[in-house]
Amino acid sequence: MARDSFIFYRSFYDAIKEISEENQLKVYKAISNYALNQEEIELDGVSKAIFSLIKPQLDANYKKYENGKQKKSKKEANDKQTKSKDETNVNVNENVNVNDNVNRNNVSDSCVDGLQEIVDFYHDNIGAMSPYVFQMLEDYVKEMGKDVVMYAMKISVEADKRTMQYIKAILNNWSKKGIKTLVEAQKESRLKPKKEDKMEFNKTDRTDWDELYDN
Repeated sequence: MARDSFIFYRSFYDAIKEISEENQLKVYKAISNYALNQEEIELDGVSKAIFSLIKPQLDANYKKYENGKQKKSKKEANDKQTKSKDETNVNVNENVNVNDNVNRNNVSDSCVDGLQEIVDFYHDNIGAMSPYVFQMLEDYVKEMGKDVVMYAMKISVEADKRTMQYIKAILNNWSKKGIKTLVEAQKESRLKPKKEDKMEFNKTDRTDWDELYDN
């Protein structure tokens, strides 16, 4: 059902301002059409990824909007105080951060192959993914491929350095050396793959990584 208004959070603005003006316009239109008319606009690439992060919050708002309408319909028409309370309940906490509502299932539609696997691994092993981190990892996947980026993230987990800064340092070092394949990355890192794709550092390797990427 069409609505007359909706809530636009600052977290939406912060996520959208990181992308190009052309994609910003697409996302703004998609948000407005979805929030007001419950209709989705076809998007692709970065604009689609950003909208997928915002969409769960829009769905939550609409659900509370519908619940508020049902509550108000059960109360007496002259009970203005109760109506006002119900209308207030339509709103959600403005402190909710859009980055905590990453819809991982929608990222698989990205034009970058393997990005879904990257997002899932990051989410499960490192932490919540902001739009900025998403864009950065997407760029690395375009440049070096999914397997190399995944390997860098596994190194960070094995070293217990679960930060984007550590992953970025590894990937930037490989990029400078022209490394584009998993075999090259494994040779460079001197890591020994174990069964089921697990990695094991020997004592010398761990010290080398920490000295290189902690500075």
